[in-house]
Amino acid sequence: MRDLFRGKFSIRQRNEWLSLAITLAFAPAIAFVIGRFWHEVIGVSSVGVLVVVAMVYVTIARGALLGSCVMITRTQFPELFSVVERCATMLELPMPMVFLRDDIRVPVVAVGFGDPYSLIISTHWIDHFKEDELTFVVGRELGHIAAGHTRLTSILSVNGHENAIVSLIFGAWLRRTEFTADRAGLLCCGSTDAAYRAIALCEFHLFARKVDLAAFAQQRVEIAHDSVLRLGEWLAPNPYATNRMETLRLFHHTALYEYWEERLVTQPASLEPVEHRSGLVTKNDCASFGRRLAAIAIDYTLVAAIGNLVVTSVSSVHRPGIHWNVNLDFGPLVGFLLYNIVLVAIAGQTFGMMIVSVRVTNTHFGRPALLQVIWRYLIATPLFILSLLWPGFWRLELHDRASGTRLVGLERTLQRAALRA
Repeated sequence: MRDLFRGKFSIRQRNEWLSLAITLAFAPAIAFVIGRFWHEVIGVSSVGVLVVVAMVYVTIARGALLGSCVMITRTQFPELFSVVERCATMLELPMPMVFLRDDIRVPVVAVGFGDPYSLIISTHWIDHFKEDELTFVVGRELGHIAAGHTRLTSILSVNGHENAIVSLIFGAWLRRTEFTADRAGLLCCGSTDAAYRAIALCEFHLFARKVDLAAFAQQRVEIAHDSVLRLGEWLAPNPYATNRMETLRLFHHTALYEYWEERLVTQPASLEPVEHRSGLVTKNDCASFGRRLAAIAIDYTLVAAIGNLVVTSVSSVHRPGIHWNVNLDFGPLVGFLLYNIVLVAIAGQTFGMMIVSVRVTNTHFGRPALLQVIWRYLIATPLFILSLLWPGFWRLELHDRASGTRLVGLERTLQRAALRA
């Protein structure tokens, strides 16, 4: 399976991961300043609650899409389906669920934490894209999925339009993800002209057909020589359209583009499994012990913060004549288990699992049953301690075996989903 986003030939925008790390490091300080300005305290506990709520909302939102939007299939708008399918095949991604909805602001957006992802296309824009332009915008959104961006952007904004606070805190990283996605879109459509037209259409809608794109692209020269004019981009989640065009032009003339163009166009993706033909989860598919511990550490920190917020909120409520004598502190272990059971049953993964790119599945890479999830975490604590004593259980632990579930690297689930497709 090709990997466009790792290793020596990665198409990621330079310093994308570094930008995310710096953003996360300074996010608490920025949130504190914003909270002081709005006279509200934005602490770790508040952020933890928002993260959990957002994960649940994004997961169940698929039902709302199925109930109120048009789902694209081979028989329902087959031309559009074929464009998405072709791009997904080039990027070796499982076919996402594709929906049409009326959205005047966002032409196309990808959301989701794991397979199946959702690609949402606006009916307000779809008729105005030519096929090569549509290939670019679809390819770039699938690029967001393949690069792992949607696992965080889906929490920040489920509709693809970030608010001012999100833009202020995460803008530096979000802008780099857009450059990365543009590269994937260009590889899918194969034409800088189509990419320029698509970018202009997304900026100006139908008026873009009257715009001289060459003259428009030259406007970046004046911006490049005046740092004050660049401030607007620094405070926005998306780069200037002129900068996106210039970045794509430069990328199109690199050896990296030629390398991937040859492999994606002249060497179509093979659907043969890399290691074996079985649909069963093997030991090599399971997450390493280090990734397991990292996910546990992140989740435990988050649960502790949420627990403190709940206890503080309840204890601060006072009514005349009423004395609260309710102890909501069930203990860190019980809260941690409930947190895991709820999120894994609904979303298939916790926030910590999302960060380290792992997911709970059954032995066939599918969604585990509710009873399996409950049983997995009821027996997890004692069996996890036993697993620590024997390195042979560090990838396939005792509670994995006993519950019929597995903790699998997300790259493995995507690979198998692509093979099934």
